[in-house]
Amino acid sequence: MQTPRPVAAAAPRPRGRSADVSTRLGSLVETLLAVALIALLLPAFQRLDENASGRDRRFDAPGFQVTGLPGPVLPALCAGTGGLAEPAVRDRLCTGVRVTATPLPLDALPPVLSDAKARADQAFLAPLHEVETRVGALRLQQREGVGELRHLSDRIAAIEAETEPYVERFELAPAKGRGPEPLACALQSVEASLTSPGPPDAGQALRRANALLLLAAAFDGHPATEALANGAVLPLAAEPACDPRGIAGAVAAAADLMRDARQSLLQSRKNEAMRELIRNAGWQWAGWMLLGLLLLKASRSTLAPAVGVALSLALWALAAWIGRVPWPLGGARNLELGRFDAAPWTAPSNFVIALAGAAALLVALALARPLALPRSPQTLSSRLGYPGLVAATGLGWLLLLDLSANGYLGNRYLALYHQGHLWLAMLAFSVLLFLRQPLARGLAWTLSIAGELGRNLGRRIGWASSFMLVLLLGAGVVALFGLALANLRQLTSELGRLWLIVGAAWFFFLRAGPLAERLARDGAAVRSVWRYLWPLLFVVAVLVGAMFATRDMGPLLIACYASGGFLAASLASWAHQRSGARLLAFVLASLAFAAWIGATTLVLFKVGAVDSVTASRLESLAAPFASSNDQLALVSWFQRAAPRDGFGLGAVPWCGYSMALRCSGVPAQIHSDYTFTAISGVFGGTTAWAAALAAALWLHRLIRHHGRVSSGEPRFVAASDRVVSDGQAFLSWVCVAWVVLTLCQLAVTVAGNIAVLPLTGVTFPFVSFGMTSLVTGMAFLALAINLDLPAKASHG
Repeated sequence: MQTPRPVAAAAPRPRGRSADVSTRLGSLVETLLAVALIALLLPAFQRLDENASGRDRRFDAPGFQVTGLPGPVLPALCAGTGGLAEPAVRDRLCTGVRVTATPLPLDALPPVLSDAKARADQAFLAPLHEVETRVGALRLQQREGVGELRHLSDRIAAIEAETEPYVERFELAPAKGRGPEPLACALQSVEASLTSPGPPDAGQALRRANALLLLAAAFDGHPATEALANGAVLPLAAEPACDPRGIAGAVAAAADLMRDARQSLLQSRKNEAMRELIRNAGWQWAGWMLLGLLLLKASRSTLAPAVGVALSLALWALAAWIGRVPWPLGGARNLELGRFDAAPWTAPSNFVIALAGAAALLVALALARPLALPRSPQTLSSRLGYPGLVAATGLGWLLLLDLSANGYLGNRYLALYHQGHLWLAMLAFSVLLFLRQPLARGLAWTLSIAGELGRNLGRRIGWASSFMLVLLLGAGVVALFGLALANLRQLTSELGRLWLIVGAAWFFFLRAGPLAERLARDGAAVRSVWRYLWPLLFVVAVLVGAMFATRDMGPLLIACYASGGFLAASLASWAHQRSGARLLAFVLASLAFAAWIGATTLVLFKVGAVDSVTASRLESLAAPFASSNDQLALVSWFQRAAPRDGFGLGAVPWCGYSMALRCSGVPAQIHSDYTFTAISGVFGGTTAWAAALAAALWLHRLIRHHGRVSSGEPRFVAASDRVVSDGQAFLSWVCVAWVVLTLCQLAVTVAGNIAVLPLTGVTFPFVSFGMTSLVTGMAFLALAINLDLPAKASHG
């Protein structure tokens, strides 16, 4: 790293009274625009409130929920008999369970299964016993003449009518006092196979162990039961009378029934939460946007970072408790709401208590040992910064609410999940607003030191050894991605974006000073340009290798397009510093970028078929109506069928006009890959294009003024009462790299929706559904939305 310049040598002009007035005016305009957008979008949420139960009353809670079902029985069976089962069954069902070397006897049904059957019958029959009690009380009133006879008869008939779907759904026999017939059939089939005569050989033990494990999996509602039962070796007994498909069919039917019963309570809670969310989603969104604006203003004050982070944690914990926000990291099968009951003033959940406790701990630590971190005055980077976020999040939540209420039945809880995602993203945004200055200075110092150490090491070991070391480092990163993160594509996509953003920012950060000028003018042109560009080429090569290792081709295309912009800019910088000619640098950058875009697109169409997913998308692009992947055909039909002003909220035919039960309209990924098409359907094609262009303009405005407050090179600045590294310089390069990558993502998404490029499975920034992309986008926005300002000039 070159020696950092003193602040007097390169600092921007000090702030004066006119700058302060402009800052206050900009802050006022920012606030007024944000409030105006909230007021403009809030009535749109009220339109969805007209049908809180959704299309086909999908959010109506069932009349009964099965509670008190037996706990998991697979661990006990795996520990007792798993050692005798075939590996395919044991490995799938006994994951994480220690299999004992001395298996249980296989000539009788284990007591754990008998007990589980008794508890399951009791759980299924308990709602019917409650119904009998209620009906009995009403019949007693009839006999005693208490109340109107006709009214009592109607109530009894209504209760019995509500009971019939429950009895049919779980195939109960309440008159005989028995539980579900499929469960009894599976138990009878397996028990008969254990007592049937046969040679006591190893094959018989394996077949019986398989049957017992599959029966236990059926009690637990394991999703792999049917597939394993159809492929496993089972006892060679006669087909039982209760199920002509044999043991395999009996345990598969029992597994489906138990899985439905175990999910009934969870689905009931989700339905109740969705009905409540549709009613108050607009007010929650408006409150969250105002809370984010309040914390944004506080981040520009003299509030200490620790106190600001504690305030953010406490306020967003309160927001989660008031709005009953689902914990976003719990997964689709574990619904943990911000408070346990829908009634107000009930106890908060564990994650709300944890956030409040963390906030209290931070305050206590700040009071006990105050850490005086240097702070510079901050201002807004653009008057459109926060209002743009308000518009994007409001538009995205409106789309997801409509899709949840009226789209695919399988996607009916999207808005509920997005509630947690948006809450977590706003929490990350608020926390990073207060941590951006310490984080920026720490990263700038760390990467500058790393660059200096790398140069010193290169001088000592020579260029050949340095080249081999760089190759080994790159291969290690690619191997890490391929081995450890191969099945986590959402994570690898964001990690790859982070690698490219930080790597490109680090490159331009170190190429913005005197060292870059010496590199550009040293030696012949070919040698000079190689020495100048090789760190950026290394970053791009590692990213391409990592994406190929994880087969994550969607982000790879975006990274390739963005890399062309970075390389073109670096070539322009090299040419300008070598010759001093601005026009030559601009022409060289333009030609390089155009050639890179053309070559990347050509390679995509020529050799993209080596990947199966890319080949399918290319086939769909070439012949959308003849391809096996009909998504592009559906999207094209939907865009043409939508009126100029859109169908409107609540009236979009997401599933087409077919009367069939299956949804044959838009693709299932309409909430993520095809958000541009979704906007066209709801608000019209003109609005969709306006949203895309406004998003591009908004992203540009976020970084437009960064060059006015930072020179972009390593140097020292005055902060508080000390001199520190200029964190804004590196942070500005990070923001520029993020905006370039996000603009490429936006362009590729729109091009995929209008059939110019094959769709790559990426989201519309800040609008589409997706927790990882939304949270990372909010994190980078927190770094870009504020700017550090130099201290005021003093007389002297």
